[in-house]
Order: sequence, then C-alpha cells, then structure tokens
Amino acid sequence: MARKDEIFVNFLQHEILHDHYKIQPEDLPKTVAEGLGSEHIIVKAIAFIVENTEDTAALSDKALFTQITQFLNLSTYDH
Repeated sequence: MARKDEIFVNFLQHEILHDHYKIQPEDLPKTVAEGLGSEHIIVKAIAFIVENTEDTAALSDKALFTQITQFLNLSTYDH
C-alpha cells in the first residue's frame, strides 16, 4: 500500500465518519484513487487533500484551500 493510501485510510478510521456522516466502515474506500470516486463528498474531499499534499508537485496551502473550497461549494449545489 502506498504511503498516501495509508494516510488516507488513517483519516477514514475517525469515528466522525460513522457517527456524523453515517458511513459504514465496510463502505469506505481503501485507496486515494477509490476515494476520489466516492459518492460521499467528505470522503472525496479527504482523498483530494491527501492526493494533493502527498504529490511531488504539492499545492501550496492557499491553493489547496481554494480548490477544496471550490470543490465543496460545487458539490453542495450538485446534491
């Protein structure tokens, strides 16, 4: 398992995903690539953050914040 996948899975183990978002552990993706295709917006956002912070050409904090904000704003209108 790649380092970024391990980091991603560790984030997904947080109880808030089950308690607040009602996502069952067996429904969670095992890789960042799977997470980017998730139907759960929070999982996609986490995958996007991990993907962009673990990349060799990682975005600056400000650029990442801007992209996540845009993603979440667009996702709010899609659902």
